[in-house]
Amino acid sequence: MSQAAFAFFQNGQFARAEHACRQLLAQDDGNVDAALVLALSLQAQGRSREAIPLLSQLAQNEPDVYEYWSNLGNALRDVRRFEDATAAFARALRLTGPQAGLLFNIGLNDLDAGNAADALRALEQAIALEPDDPEIRTYCAIAALENNDKRLARTLTDNWREWREADPSTFAEAAWLMFRLGKIADAELALAQAAAASPDHPRVLVRQGAIHERSNRLDQAWAIVHELSRHPALPSAVGEDLAILRASLASRGDDLPAARRLHEELISTGTVAFANFHLNFSLAKVCDKLGDHAAAMRALETAHRLQAAPLRERMPYMFEGRSPFRITRHSLTPEQYAQWPADDAGAPARGASPIFIVGFPRSGTTMLETMLDAHPMLASMDERPFLQRVIEDMQAQKLEYPEDLGRLTAAQCDALRAVYAERVARHVTLADGQRLVDKNPLNLLKLPLIRRLWPHAKIVLMLRHPADAVVSNYMQSFNSPAFVAMCETVESTARGYADAMDFWIGQREVLQPDVFELRYEDLVADVETHARRLIEFLDLPWDDAVLRFHEHARKRGYISTPSYTQVIEPINARAVGRAQAYAAWLAPALPVLRPYFERWGYRDLDPP
Repeated sequence: MSQAAFAFFQNGQFARAEHACRQLLAQDDGNVDAALVLALSLQAQGRSREAIPLLSQLAQNEPDVYEYWSNLGNALRDVRRFEDATAAFARALRLTGPQAGLLFNIGLNDLDAGNAADALRALEQAIALEPDDPEIRTYCAIAALENNDKRLARTLTDNWREWREADPSTFAEAAWLMFRLGKIADAELALAQAAAASPDHPRVLVRQGAIHERSNRLDQAWAIVHELSRHPALPSAVGEDLAILRASLASRGDDLPAARRLHEELISTGTVAFANFHLNFSLAKVCDKLGDHAAAMRALETAHRLQAAPLRERMPYMFEGRSPFRITRHSLTPEQYAQWPADDAGAPARGASPIFIVGFPRSGTTMLETMLDAHPMLASMDERPFLQRVIEDMQAQKLEYPEDLGRLTAAQCDALRAVYAERVARHVTLADGQRLVDKNPLNLLKLPLIRRLWPHAKIVLMLRHPADAVVSNYMQSFNSPAFVAMCETVESTARGYADAMDFWIGQREVLQPDVFELRYEDLVADVETHARRLIEFLDLPWDDAVLRFHEHARKRGYISTPSYTQVIEPINARAVGRAQAYAAWLAPALPVLRPYFERWGYRDLDPP
């Protein structure tokens, strides 16, 4: 009978395994093997609460068997008793020493509990023991991303095509991770591979739904929600991801009270979602749309606290009061600029140079990029860090940035532009006569590099009321450590705005680039007039497609920035003056922002 029960369990017939074990235990209540298989069968059926007493008794009876403690830890994690699970796993670890499977489970428990830094440490130890295990690599990459370490997350998934014996669930999770990293082609291929192997797998379906939502394919995302809602027995983790997807979709519809209820229900459960700062950011946006600004700020305070905690542990220097944008500490002086070669021979002409869209984040740069991308003579590549990579290439040659820009020879400049062009070509193919649009807001901090490599380039500076920009940034969930630190509070966000704009203003005075300043408020008030002025500045013929940019955005699919939900809509002025409702919370930041109100002609906020 015991062999039959174990065979049922191995074949995935968990209910039959349970029945067989109960028969055995009715005859012999001390049958350890039957008790263990019964507990594992219950756990496999989503009934971990019933399994915990059995596993706890086994561990107490034979406290030196590490497997009992490890299995108990897994069951406790299933019911979100994370501290108790940590204690059980620690007992198992003391008994057996480091083992990849045990460290993997420890990492998953820490990840679910919101302890991303601890999770990453455990999962990196697991990878050291099993470097080719696809599941360990995937979840270690997820932990790396939660720790804002995109580079490690990318590295861990770069070889996904070589993975062997990975199940569809692992490929689906890897696909979702790669999608969030902007590795769109890899993500779609990995998800297609998972769907081909198991098209009805709940984990595969829920990740398909998430990618549909993120790509603005809302009908397809809702269809998957409805399909999974009819599933008789979803694993708890999939059920929670489904609830998060439903809440995200609801927040984009007309029933905002329902969207708020869904978010608050998820947070109030005390499960992993509570530790998921993304959910609190999403709730804040729903409350903002509903006009409950106090609730929005409460959710944002929670979100930022949860998001910043692991970064404070890993990078405490980011929070020491200095600008998190270290590049702003290194300005090019007029004397250094005077040493640059006077001859621009060999530099690309205006028409062969990229068009750079810069500005403080959340100032309308994504909308502007989408407008320009709709023009048949322009092509954008979504937001890419390629100018930062060029700086790193320069530094690899033992040259300081920006001090040594004048030391670059014509050949070195050509080589740096060629590497930039090679990276661009991986993401966008320019047709004959097309010009590249490079939109990355904080490339305004790389003005010296732009001026040295593309001295004739056209630059568009997108402006927005500084208070509106600060509020909008404070409401976002960013991955970059610098942005996480900058946006921790309203006041720190305002200081980040001031640091960035002071750098731009000073460097623009030194370098005198060819810049077109465009205010977001002016553009949304009279889109055609200001779009025509911009197209004329860019030396391009007018094309009406620029005015239908929201239709073009729907065809683009994935848009990596937080504005992905807005740019598919016709232009509107809903975001103009948004900060006024938050005047009370902005009060400590207004002295920092007022000089920029005056510089760009914006009115002060009314007293709350």
